[in-house]
Amino acid sequence: MARRPTEKTKIVKPVSKFPLPKCDETNNFRLDQLSELPDEILVSILSLLTLKEAGRTSVLSRRWRYLWKFTTGSLDFDDSRIRRLVGNGLAKISLRNERGRFVHWVNHVLELHQGHTINEFKVRFDLDEEYCKAETDNWINFSLGKKVKRLSLDFKPFIGDLPFGRYTLTTKILDGYNLDCLTNLCLTNVEMNGEVLGYVLSNCPLIEVLHVEGSKSLVNFKSPGPLIKLKHLEVIRCFTLKKIEISAINLLSFKYCGNKIRMRLGDIPNLVEVSVTGTYAYDFVTDRCSISSSLSQLQTLEIVMSIENIPRFPRFRDLRNLRQLTLISFSYLAKSLLCCTHMLKASPFLHKFALKMFGLGDGPMGGKIKVQKAERPHQCLKVVELIGFVGCTVDMELALNLIDNAASLEKIIIDTRSPDVEEMLWDSREPQQKLAALNSARQLETRLPPGAEMVIL
Repeated sequence: MARRPTEKTKIVKPVSKFPLPKCDETNNFRLDQLSELPDEILVSILSLLTLKEAGRTSVLSRRWRYLWKFTTGSLDFDDSRIRRLVGNGLAKISLRNERGRFVHWVNHVLELHQGHTINEFKVRFDLDEEYCKAETDNWINFSLGKKVKRLSLDFKPFIGDLPFGRYTLTTKILDGYNLDCLTNLCLTNVEMNGEVLGYVLSNCPLIEVLHVEGSKSLVNFKSPGPLIKLKHLEVIRCFTLKKIEISAINLLSFKYCGNKIRMRLGDIPNLVEVSVTGTYAYDFVTDRCSISSSLSQLQTLEIVMSIENIPRFPRFRDLRNLRQLTLISFSYLAKSLLCCTHMLKASPFLHKFALKMFGLGDGPMGGKIKVQKAERPHQCLKVVELIGFVGCTVDMELALNLIDNAASLEKIIIDTRSPDVEEMLWDSREPQQKLAALNSARQLETRLPPGAEMVIL
């Protein structure tokens, strides 16, 4: 119990060893010591800020007016605010007008920029090749001419996802530029065939991060030689892809979303993080793909798939190093989610288990809940997170089994919001559905072991 304050209790103010000088007439302390620094140092400081933050400093004084133009940091042209408003139906806009405004913004900044190099060049907006191919070509030429290190082009539409690109990258655009500085390349809804990919990989010896998403032109993902520096590879929604064949001995993380393909990643002794989505995920969990042989070394694993297609997870190989497991399930017809717990048995040192559930039946519970005490309760599982909880028989049964069989449980998070709330920025569930889920979640509190905490969202 905290001690009550008495009359003898004194409040001691902390004394700094380096007291700030007072701004009065008796000393020569100047408020604007920052402006006394050389331009080179000020530009280095501004290069650590975002593009908009650096631009705002131009109003400070005449000297600051043009300094931001020489920054070497990030030129990030991302109008995500418009994307979210339109995607959620919160705003009606003229896409043509917004595209014109965005293109003008980018071109205006590039005309003013006078720095010799840039670390990052990023464009994220609903653009297509028909409207602004010439502008996009110029933007790529600008970034490569500035010896960019991180290049990101994201042309996703405001509404929905397209399985094909909206701009075509060719070797003609890249020819004549030195790509030795490029370490990160992220292309979303950009068409790129195997020839262009081979050209990029051959001329980017320092490439560490490669993200390719939404390209129907990419059929064979093959590296012409070893990718010694590659650490993170993501191949997303390239639905005409037939095979991936690379050699990346230092690969740390791999993410794949797509159809069943032939995959050869070579020797990957450092791989610790994997995410698989789509029909390929079924082959992964049934131990019928090349990555399955690397399961024993994984520390983080994410699987996105339909639970109905696999009534029971198979007996996995040893997942002794796994510390975090995330399952994103589509469970529209699932009668039970207990199959998810089979992976926990193969992961004796798992610390966190998260399950995001789409399509669970709403309303009160129906049917009998089975809670079985495991012969060997999980000794290391500390955090459980259930997202998309509705309080029906299926998710209540899973929650109770996890609570009763996690000997070291410290926290369980029950998220009763719709599972896509973060992407949609609002909860699509009806108030009565939300209330029923909250009531069911509170019933679980009585089953918590001593010392465990429950967080209900």
